[in-house]
Amino acid sequence: MWGDEPQLNAFRERVKLLLDAHQDELNPQRMVVAAGDVLFRQGDPVSTLMLLIRGRVAVDVHQDGACHTLAVVEAVELLGEVGFFANGHHYTDFRVVDGPVEVLAVSCQELLQAMLFDSELAVEMLALVSERCCRSNRVIGLLLSGIEALHDDQEQRLKSAADELGGIHFSVAKAAHQLQHLHRHHTGDLLL
Repeated sequence: MWGDEPQLNAFRERVKLLLDAHQDELNPQRMVVAAGDVLFRQGDPVSTLMLLIRGRVAVDVHQDGACHTLAVVEAVELLGEVGFFANGHHYTDFRVVDGPVEVLAVSCQELLQAMLFDSELAVEMLALVSERCCRSNRVIGLLLSGIEALHDDQEQRLKSAADELGGIHFSVAKAAHQLQHLHRHHTGDLLL
């Protein structure tokens, strides 16, 4: 998904170890969810976190009446943790694709109680959120670099940013392709 499989695999292993080590305190509930169903809706309060253990889930954001798929995540991924640690509301929809999927649902209340008595759990959860934020920051940085390159008419810099973005995820690759298309359109206009 993010173009860095060894790092992603390490992230997934940490999530599995975290759940295994805290099985008794967290009391996860196994659920099977059908294709097309939405696990969490953007703006809803975060009451449950889910660990995706089988299948794929689209991460969709709604903005200005449009829906954009930011990513399609595959098992094993933690879902909903950013909203849990941020403002208590989901910042995106999590929609099942190629279902059904299997998830382990953990009550946020039980997670908070476990974190109060287990600083290692709290630190590990924050490390997982930090990893997700670092990956997102990398994408944002590459997109900004591509936009600057387009603005400054730096074709090689734009190509470099687009190549890196193309290896991350299809929705990000689409944005990179659109930047390159804008550049070709813009330079074509200058030639007329």
